[in-house]
Amino acid sequence: MRLRSAGARVRLATVAVLVSAVVAACGSSNNSDGGDASHPQDGGTLNIGLSADPGGVDAAVVNQVWRTSARALSDSLVFYNPDTKKLEPWLATKWTVDPNARVYHFWLRDDVTFHDGTKMTGEVVKENLESLNRPGIHSSAKTIVAGIQNITVPSPDQVVVEFAQPNAAFLTNLSRAYVGIVSAKTAALPVTERQKWLDGSGPFYLESYTPGQEIVLKKRPEYHWAPAYFGRTGPARLDSVVYKIIPEDSVRNGAVIGGKELQFIYWVNGKYVDQLKAAGLKISETLNPGTGTEVPVNTSAPFLKDVRVRQALQIGINRDEYVKLVSKGYDKPARGPLSPANPYFVDESQYLKYDPAKAKSLLDAAGWDRVGSDGIRINKQGQRLVLRAAQDDAGWQALQSQWRKIGVQVDLDPPLAAEANQKLLSGEYDLAYWYHSTPDPDLLRANYGKITGSNRSFLPDGTLVDKLLQQQNTVIDYNARKAIVAKASQELVQQAYTIPVVNDVDIWAYQPKLHDIKAVGLDQYLYNAWLAN
Repeated sequence: MRLRSAGARVRLATVAVLVSAVVAACGSSNNSDGGDASHPQDGGTLNIGLSADPGGVDAAVVNQVWRTSARALSDSLVFYNPDTKKLEPWLATKWTVDPNARVYHFWLRDDVTFHDGTKMTGEVVKENLESLNRPGIHSSAKTIVAGIQNITVPSPDQVVVEFAQPNAAFLTNLSRAYVGIVSAKTAALPVTERQKWLDGSGPFYLESYTPGQEIVLKKRPEYHWAPAYFGRTGPARLDSVVYKIIPEDSVRNGAVIGGKELQFIYWVNGKYVDQLKAAGLKISETLNPGTGTEVPVNTSAPFLKDVRVRQALQIGINRDEYVKLVSKGYDKPARGPLSPANPYFVDESQYLKYDPAKAKSLLDAAGWDRVGSDGIRINKQGQRLVLRAAQDDAGWQALQSQWRKIGVQVDLDPPLAAEANQKLLSGEYDLAYWYHSTPDPDLLRANYGKITGSNRSFLPDGTLVDKLLQQQNTVIDYNARKAIVAKASQELVQQAYTIPVVNDVDIWAYQPKLHDIKAVGLDQYLYNAWLAN
């Protein structure tokens, strides 16, 4: 644990704005039993329950922390407006992009300071971006800055980023907390130290982080550079935010129902929603604007080189039944590799309809036309159709059960957490898992591209889908780019390189006295949040 000095506390402070779309049936978040919601109140401490320690406080080095404290601690150059689905100024007041999507020129605000009192300049932004492309950075931040050829600083309030190849997704990626701008001192810290501490430009500063216990944020009185989306300037309304790590669902739910220890919890399992509603809590749902839960298929695996086997797996999933079992119907059956909340979404549901009879016919045609006494299919060589998957949870158990009905055995054999990313990219699994939360189609290239990208489906050279995924990231015009993305989406699903399962919905529950929660993707913004007395 590291504590800020008393002198620094005088100089600094806290904020944030909660994210999420409030379910109409639950009423507006501006209605409360605890005060006049039309007159926001300043002060108070918001206590938020977490199911697990995020592993750090800086989203640049710890993937999941962008959902929580990281967005409160650091701001981004640009802001993604979830209503218009367009990018707007934030720390950058304006920018230009060359027609080839290679050169990005940013003009910066000249009044932004970090929690340590130092000023944001073009040189600091340059140091930030350079710091993300070094050993030890394993989050999505590293893929965002991959391919940068040169960064120059024409003046203290300008920075120019030049890529070796076109990168149409760069602006949207910059809006994420992965690339939140931090002080020069933080950018230079060893990666392990960045997990424990950061000085950002956000409306809150980090007072303390006690692994396994809590993260404490305090308000910055001098903060005045929030995006126009939030409708005001000045500091956050809350005095402090405390993230409390409470692993047990029942204990966490009980604490938010009581309302004293916790006022907000997120990532609520759908099976608890009725209980929380009955206790008088507000419920909100936010659809993941990136992909959703999907299954990258290892096309280099012996049994999965045949597209018919992959297609059988794809239509052997009863997605309606899946969401009822796993999320009590709160998640949405996937209709393509992108979420309907993504501005480039294309409906590919014609390829995803549950059809076990057709799935069995495809497996027969692929040579798996004998069924053993245990119900698992066998080919002419006497091999059983057994696949190895890299995760074991309620969702995968549901898939395992459904695929067994068409004669496919799936062994659930997850790697150790510390080895997961490396093993998923090694090709030793037949079926993997993935989801992404950035509202840009280039996440498909980042996940499945071969020439550039993670190639999570182990595509061979020369596929049409790889050509399309690379091409879409070279095009700035929205309509032209969407046409390319549509072809790539169709190819991904038609060839079953990946199997979309569900579109994830983040469910959040909170006390009625907590107000002004807005949905900004899945990032947790606390800037306008306030508590009624």
